[in-house]
Amino acid sequence: VKQLLKQTATKNTAVACHWLRSRLRSELVWVVGNRNKFNKEGVVAVNSTQKNVLHSEWENNWTYLPLIKGLVAVAALLHDWGKATLLFQQKLKVSSKEGDPLRHEWVSCLLLNALIEQSGDKKDDTAWLSLLSNNTWNEAQLQTITSQNIAKPLDNLPPLAQWVAWLIVTHHRLPALREKKQRDQYQDTKRDSINAMLKSMSAEWGYQNISQDKNYPQRLKDCFNFPQGLLSQSTEWQKQIKKWSARLLQAQAQAQVLAENGAWRVVLHHARLCLMLGDHYYSSCDKDKNWKSSVELYANTERNQSKQTILKQKLDEHLVKVSQQALQVAQSLSRFSTDMDVAYDIKALKQKSPSGFEWQDKAVDCIKLFKQQHKAATDNGWFIVNMASTGYGKTIANAKVMRALSNDGESLRYILALGLRTLTLQTGDEYRHKIGLDNSELAVLIGSAAVKELHEQAQNKLNTEPTC
Repeated sequence: VKQLLKQTATKNTAVACHWLRSRLRSELVWVVGNRNKFNKEGVVAVNSTQKNVLHSEWENNWTYLPLIKGLVAVAALLHDWGKATLLFQQKLKVSSKEGDPLRHEWVSCLLLNALIEQSGDKKDDTAWLSLLSNNTWNEAQLQTITSQNIAKPLDNLPPLAQWVAWLIVTHHRLPALREKKQRDQYQDTKRDSINAMLKSMSAEWGYQNISQDKNYPQRLKDCFNFPQGLLSQSTEWQKQIKKWSARLLQAQAQAQVLAENGAWRVVLHHARLCLMLGDHYYSSCDKDKNWKSSVELYANTERNQSKQTILKQKLDEHLVKVSQQALQVAQSLSRFSTDMDVAYDIKALKQKSPSGFEWQDKAVDCIKLFKQQHKAATDNGWFIVNMASTGYGKTIANAKVMRALSNDGESLRYILALGLRTLTLQTGDEYRHKIGLDNSELAVLIGSAAVKELHEQAQNKLNTEPTC
């Protein structure tokens, strides 16, 4: 019944199931839908006069959301700018798997660097953002500056440009040196600011593919050849880049505060999440058949019904649509902390721990007492170390602790990240069997479908074997 109700539940659904233990006593088993209609015992109010229509708390508690959205939009509109090269466009047309001499995200950063060079001011973001917002940038000059192939294009950029460059260069992978000898050079090197970090980066941090092939020099040269321009002829792309560069310019004051207090790391973490999700999602979509553009630059390919590789999304379409998707993710960030479903009425976590595991309940009692004594501090994060030998109940204790840490002390929603695939699957099994969570309340995710399938086969075999 619970599963069927969940499948058809709407925002107006509120159903509570009670177990009648006796003529005078009942126990709440589960709730489907809007739990706010009931109290902790499942008793329903007969009347309500309060309604939150605007949900202003979704944005008001996210002071830096405008900055995040500005960074996400501008970075998304520029993240694949480097795909406009002759080399990349030819690669798409012949469906080549050969690695680019310079990856497209690095070329995108070279173009961003050239834009800042063209603005004439490497210290203030106003200059380069104004070029974009006023549509006064010179495409031919941009190509000329980019062709110089500056070794460290991320060095000496103004603050917002540094953040945009970081999002662009990491939207596929984080920078990493391949050779151990190279990595050892930085073993004791401190980089405590994004400016210091970007000063160290060059194409050899995972963004170049040097080859001894005789065609390599020409292929490298083609990385700086833009025969079809840099999207200055795309009306929709120009419209969006003008809009969001102006918005980002307005967020300079917020950016200055973050640069001083170190919170820029959190903002970039959220912005990168939005950009990557937007890029992954729209890359998986079909091309927009209604997209109108005279630009003959493409971003990706697909296979048709005959298994032939054909051109898919146009480059300006891809950049604009990824920006839109990434902004939708950014707009939803504030809801993740307030509107995600939680698990309630977990009987196994309400009960006292069995003999030998009393320490689990003591830990929960300590947390509850601390929350009562320090109510003002409960809005901050927690750092808790749970140390015990194998078999002493850490897995169940973690669930009990996380339940106690929830705002109401009764609900459960958290992510348990483990370093081993098999351990992740085993923990999922334990949560199902010992805590009683079903697939509507628990999701187990690992990076290998094969390992998961083998684990499920082993579990099915174990469950079907006859017992003596």
